[in-house]
Amino acid sequence: MFKAQGFNVQYGSDICADRLNSIGDYILITHIEPWQFLKRKVKNQPLEVIEAKDLSKKYLDNLANRVPAVHIVGLGGGSAMDTAKWVHWRRQLPLTQIPSIPSVDACFTRMSALREEGGVKYEGDAVPELVIVDYELFRSAPAPMITSGIGDILSCHTAWFDWKYAHEQGRDEFGWKPSDPEISKTYLKELADCAPGIKAQTDDGLKRLMELHRDVGWRCHELRHARFEEGSEHFFAYTFEEVTGRTIAHGELVSMGVLIMSKFQGNDFEGAKSIVESAGTRHRLADLKVTEDEVLKSIRRTRSFSKEQNHWFAYAQTIDFDAISDKEILDCLNW
Repeated sequence: MFKAQGFNVQYGSDICADRLNSIGDYILITHIEPWQFLKRKVKNQPLEVIEAKDLSKKYLDNLANRVPAVHIVGLGGGSAMDTAKWVHWRRQLPLTQIPSIPSVDACFTRMSALREEGGVKYEGDAVPELVIVDYELFRSAPAPMITSGIGDILSCHTAWFDWKYAHEQGRDEFGWKPSDPEISKTYLKELADCAPGIKAQTDDGLKRLMELHRDVGWRCHELRHARFEEGSEHFFAYTFEEVTGRTIAHGELVSMGVLIMSKFQGNDFEGAKSIVESAGTRHRLADLKVTEDEVLKSIRRTRSFSKEQNHWFAYAQTIDFDAISDKEILDCLNW
């Protein structure tokens, strides 16, 4: 059985209130929906509720400087986790992270994903006292916010290909070894096994998904990089945000990137497709409320945007998507 490493994690149902009632004074950094779900269950109300909305360094520093020296609680998705991490890191205050959705791995990564100059930059070093994974809180979210949780694990499928390719081209900054792909294969096998449970939202499926996120976060810290899980698929996701000025669920956007990039890497597209289907992750553009034009403009901008952002070398930087037909690209998603 797969066994994750790193971080202090508590799993269970309806366990959030016990933690919040026991930590004394705290500041809550959150989104509206999960706090509405939990608020009536919590006797020890926060000193202040701060809605996570701005991940610019200027805003985060101003926030960190003004909050009182009390416990920091992050409750919500990626932006709440990243904001809470930043305040904790800047002020060295105690931190509890409570993810409300499993669609991002931010509760298990130590750096915050800042939005600066149209791109994403990682900075900081945060380790929470405790990460609470509450199955009932997860199940209070819309189903796509759960099934999109596969994205940051499935990304290992295309990212390890990129890392190996960079090594072969003499452009690897991190010392790829022949044993490295085995890390990704282990993650992908476990993800394939638990995908039906993720779709059904079982306790076992949700725990196994979060254990994968946990191990990826720990490994990123141990290796001091995310090369094995961030590559062409993430670069497409970042480009989509830059081109469209908006985003969709991170895991869905990354899964779109995996499907497209694995097809043109010649890297077991059918295997990636099978996991997406088993987990019930949305991929058709109509379901995602994404237009064909948005996808095509984003994929054809990925190569230049990735170079402008100084992303590490990846296969996407070698593909001339202008020479590939619209249908070939869109067929990766509309099946």
